[in-house]
Amino acid sequence: MNTQCHRRWKPTSGFTLIEVCIAMTIGMLILGVAVLGISGVQEEQKLRETAARIEATARNALLDAIAHHRPVQLALDGSIGDSGGRVEVRRYGEKSFRKADSGEFWEFSPTGVCEPIELRVTGSGGVIEMGFDPLTGCARRKTITVTS
Repeated sequence: MNTQCHRRWKPTSGFTLIEVCIAMTIGMLILGVAVLGISGVQEEQKLRETAARIEATARNALLDAIAHHRPVQLALDGSIGDSGGRVEVRRYGEKSFRKADSGEFWEFSPTGVCEPIELRVTGSGGVIEMGFDPLTGCARRKTITVTS
């Protein structure tokens, strides 16, 4: 009697090189789309922070004018934020935004009102447009547009 075991060769299950490459390509595409989405969210967050700083500065200027019984002026010419955003202004009665002139100010009265004004800040990440209420100094209209 022969006690030798005869083993039959069974093919192992697995993936071919082509299947692995296709799966890696799909994974890389998904990762690329996710990274682009995250960078857009970061740019939008930067713009929202800049808008919040502008609004807080306007509100603080109005409160300072009331508290100290003197007019307060904010300079409109110059850059805003770390990216050096360009400031454009539209005053009451003007039809379109224009570059803020050198020495141009936004005035806050000690009576508790400010000049109604709209600002547009254009930076590397996008555009912020804000329309300010003359009684509260807060933005009554705010639009944030992220550019890719």
